[in-house]
Amino acid sequence: MAIVPLNKNGNIFFVKQFRYPISEILIEIPAGKIDKNEDPLDSARRELEEEIGASGGKLKHLISFYSSPGFCDEIMHIYLAVDFVKKENNLEEDEFLEVIELKIDDALSYIKSGKIKDAKTIIGILLACDYIAGENRIL
Repeated sequence: MAIVPLNKNGNIFFVKQFRYPISEILIEIPAGKIDKNEDPLDSARRELEEEIGASGGKLKHLISFYSSPGFCDEIMHIYLAVDFVKKENNLEEDEFLEVIELKIDDALSYIKSGKIKDAKTIIGILLACDYIAGENRIL
């Protein structure tokens, strides 16, 4: 499950974190695993608060998709978060990440230039842009 947190200024919050399988720091939208018997929406609210310190607001489901159906059955749910209150994040003990804020146009440039390489992040940003523009071409 992942969330595109869009603030009132039209900026998106991201997390920068080291990913061991690829030995690289990635820029990603906040995301996390859904706990056993947890609703994806509840998981999204929990992860928003943990990773970027956002609480309250509205969550809009953008899409659900299989992340890698060739070898696993993981379903990724992506939400758009708006009207939240931003405070300090509440990371778990084993989480080390940096919160950054980018304008939507900068996020799109990061995708085109290869600075953002994470699939769920790319999908989330593009769908959020579509939703915000009111075009709903993909939804």
